[in-house]
Amino acid sequence: MSATFSTDSQMISSGVTIPTTTETAGVTTNPLHGPFGTCKAVVRGTALISTGTGVTGVQVRVRRNQSSENVVLNPLVQTIAAAASTTIAVPFEFTDAVPDGRDLTYQLTVQQVGATGNGTILASTTITAQIISG
Repeated sequence: MSATFSTDSQMISSGVTIPTTTETAGVTTNPLHGPFGTCKAVVRGTALISTGTGVTGVQVRVRRNQSSENVVLNPLVQTIAAAASTTIAVPFEFTDAVPDGRDLTYQLTVQQVGATGNGTILASTTITAQIISG
């Protein structure tokens, strides 16, 4: 059974514009403190997205410590099919093996594929990160 060291959950309260095909930050956790040694993070949430014109899909990424190491937890980013000018919900869950006791923040980003118009990361988009024993 894993021990929980730290947990944070955040939700955005207003929409964030996604300029055409630019990867855009949506919601970020507060810093989480791991143990002195190795640990694992479980990061989950739901991205609520209103797509722009021309969109054929969206890509959702989670980045660790975006201001420094900027590691993408899902390096094989998948394009999720999405129609233009629609609203979709994209649930996500990733794990992150952390080799030391550094502080951790996690950030959700969204990128539109094929967009000719802006989209929006909608209010109530969430991210939750839990640091557990590895």
